[in-house]
Amino acid sequence: MRKLFITGTDTGIGKTHYCGLLCKYLLEKGESVFYVKSVQTGFPEDDDRQTVINMSGLKPENAVTLATAKLPAAPYLAFEDFPYEETVEKINAVSGFDWLIVESAGGLMVPLNDEYMNFDIAKDCGLETVVVVPNRLGCINHAMLSYYFLDKEDMPFAGFAVNNHFMTAKSDNFNISILNDLTDDAVRSVFNDVIEFFEL
Repeated sequence: MRKLFITGTDTGIGKTHYCGLLCKYLLEKGESVFYVKSVQTGFPEDDDRQTVINMSGLKPENAVTLATAKLPAAPYLAFEDFPYEETVEKINAVSGFDWLIVESAGGLMVPLNDEYMNFDIAKDCGLETVVVVPNRLGCINHAMLSYYFLDKEDMPFAGFAVNNHFMTAKSDNFNISILNDLTDDAVRSVFNDVIEFFEL
């Protein structure tokens, strides 16, 4: 089973949208997929699991949300006692699928409590990290910070997924090629309304 951790360089840059497109893309290829939203704040008003189901056609029983909190804030603030061990245990219990897609709440360094951050989930569950990057001014710096952090932590990196929805300037056309030059072709997926390129 291929196990991916979908995170991003910022909030509101298309992680859930990418998860929905990715699940749809894989299902259309005849692959079996299980989706996990590891942490959901602002719940139930914000429900990324349902968004992914609606976008992809994934069966509801093959998509779960684990830790939830009503306050729409960072997990560190939203939870009195974040259930880290339980969250990791439930992710590690998933089996029997071609793909496991785990979506984070925010970026790699978002604190879950005073002991754990988002990236710890990827580490403790043996997940390969995909970093969603909005194709806009400033994205190279943000992407490379994530890239170097993953390397420093010796974590498996599956690649960047670049969101072209944010393209506004001609220079944005060069961001993908620059990222590839700096990282030995780490841009493995490009998307907007559909997945335009996929090589994970």
